[in-house]
Parts: sequence; C-alpha cells; structure tokens
Amino acid sequence: MKFCALFLLGLITFINPAYADRNTPSWVTEGPYLKNSSASFEIPIKVFATKLYVEIEIGGKPRRFVFDTGSPSMIDTALVEELGLKVIDKNKGIDAHGAVVETEIVQVNVLIAGIAIQKVPMMTANFSGSELTKSFIGDGVLGSDLFPLGAWQFDLKNSLLRFNTNLNELPHIKQAKSLKLYQFGYPYMPIFDVKFAKKARSKAMLDTGSPTFFAISSLDLGGARKASGVGKTISGYGSPGGSLGGQAPETELLQLELKNLAIDKIKLGRVTAKKRDLPPSLIGARILENYIITLDSRSESAYFKEYFDGPFTNSSFGFSLAFNHNISIGAVWDDSPAKAAGLRTGIELTSINGIDIEYTREGLFRAVAAMKGQEIELAWKGGSAKLVRKILIPVE
Repeated sequence: MKFCALFLLGLITFINPAYADRNTPSWVTEGPYLKNSSASFEIPIKVFATKLYVEIEIGGKPRRFVFDTGSPSMIDTALVEELGLKVIDKNKGIDAHGAVVETEIVQVNVLIAGIAIQKVPMMTANFSGSELTKSFIGDGVLGSDLFPLGAWQFDLKNSLLRFNTNLNELPHIKQAKSLKLYQFGYPYMPIFDVKFAKKARSKAMLDTGSPTFFAISSLDLGGARKASGVGKTISGYGSPGGSLGGQAPETELLQLELKNLAIDKIKLGRVTAKKRDLPPSLIGARILENYIITLDSRSESAYFKEYFDGPFTNSSFGFSLAFNHNISIGAVWDDSPAKAAGLRTGIELTSINGIDIEYTREGLFRAVAAMKGQEIELAWKGGSAKLVRKILIPVE
C-alpha cells in the first residue's frame, strides 16, 4: 500500500504542562483498561491518503476511526452529544504545526472486535464541522494512550492491525529486529533512538499521522549537517499542511537526503526526508511500507520485521493540495513537474483529470485518489497542465 503525501491533518496534541504542577488527573490513571485481563484481536486496517483507518464499536454502532501513533485518542463532538458523554476535564496543547488547540476530555467505552476497552480518555474535536475532517477523519482517532494495554502490531503487508496481551502470541516477532522503545508519560507516544551520522544522534517519534519516511526537526537537521549526514536538498514554498488549528501558513520548505539514517540498530541508509520546524523528528507512516512494526510498551521494546527492501524515497508531481472550501495548490517544489508547468501556491483548481472540482466527500476523495496516479491533469482559470511523476531526490 502506498501513502499519498498530500497533507498532514496533524493530531499531535500534548498534555497541558500545568499538570506537572498538580496531581495527575484521575482520568489518566483510571483508564484505559481491558475489561478482561487477557485479550487478543485482529482487525482490518485500511489506508487512504495519509491515514490508517479501523472500524470499532461505540454506543452499539460501528464507527470509523483513524489510528494515529502520534496523537492521543480523540472523538467527534457530534458523537459526544449523541452518546451524552460527560466532559470531565479540559486540555490546552499544540497541534502538529504549533497552533494552540483547546479541547475537552471525555471517557469512552469501546469495543474492538468484541474486546471491551473501558474508560478510554478522548479529547473532543469538531471533526463533523468541516467537510474535510468529516471525510478524512470520521468519528475520531485511536491514539498512543492505548499502547500500555498490550502489544500492538501494524501489518500493512496483510492490511491488519493486531493486538495481544501476550506479545509472544503475535506473528512476525521471532524474525524481527528488537529495538528499544521509549515512552515519556501520557499519552505514551512511541520514541526511538535515531542516528544521522557518527556524531549526530537524537530521538524520533513513530507518527503514523505523518505521510513521510522521515521528517527531521530544525534542531536535528543542524546536527546532521554539522556531522556531514545530509546529502542532496531541494527547496519548495507553500503550506506544510493542515492540522487541527487549520492550514499552516506558507513558508520556505525543504526536502533532503539523509545519507545514513538508522533507527536504533536498523540501518536504513539513504532516506528522503522533509524538514519540520518543531521537535521531535518523526518516523513517518511510509516506514510501514517496508516493515511490520510491533510496539510493546510494557517491555519497552519494539519489533521491526522487514518485508520490502527500500529504496526510501518516492516519486512526486512536485506539489501538494490545500483544502479550504476549495481545492487549491498548497505547496510547490523546485525542479519538479509542477514547477515546470508554472504552478504556484494559491491557484484554485477547477478540475482534476477532466472532472470538475466538488468540495464534497466524493470530490475530496477523487482529488486525493488522483494524486496517487502516475499522471495527473489539472485545470484552473487561465491554465492547465498534465504532469508525470518524477523522483525529486534520487537515493542510491
């Protein structure tokens, strides 16, 4: 399955630092917990655009949730009202692009393949208030706060999400490489050692909400450059993506080649990465195109089973889309098919592949699906172009 790097509906929200100055709130310690002490399940996991989707049951009905390892669990405010859930706390944090986001917190009982998980703390967000988030998020997000319950396995080779309270009953463990897994308190996001060069080391978070192989923070990029760990680069301009706080402002963008990236003991070698301003660096969802990954926070270990050997780069038309009541060009990269065709940020598209733009669920899905093709035809007021994919940063 290929991830289409369009936009990041970034769901990274950090717990309010004020909690460090008072007692841990009860909802952090009360849940989530399994109704039965031992449990296992295996459910389909679907990939569309940049998201991993699973179906769970809440309030006696099936619900569509994103599974995002870089986010706490979240729920649509419309579903909160439908279920009559009580708000038990409030939170102020930052999203993936640094915007301050205020949310309320509820506790939710969920069923996953018949397995009951009680008192899952979920932050509320008005996903149904926007056609974009209603279409691409759905009813909510299952996040990293579930990881302490057991071992979680992401197997995109077979389109499955597996869970087991007994790690050894999961497949793909004995043949996998074992890595050190760090988690620094609620919401227990998975952190790994990474190395960019002999004298450039850091830590990075596994974030399935990031549609890249790797996104390197400005701080880590400075260290990698100083240690000669950076190869070819390419610039761009535009918005780095959308998030809970809205579309991020336009800015200078950078893609680059990390010449010798390693995640703990796994040596990936040359990897195409994108620069992000904020820490931490992110191991993105595209790594799941190469590895079946199992996370077991109880033993502070993770298991990476390779099923496809690189290269860790991808072809591109050289632009991304922006969504704000229309579909427009969000960013354009230098030395790309998009740049050569004269595309620039802010151009509002009128059609894609000969079909008129519609800001509906079906229209948004068509636009995203078109970005996965080898060719794409765009039209806008006063112009049109046919683009063919190109690898912007070849890696050997």
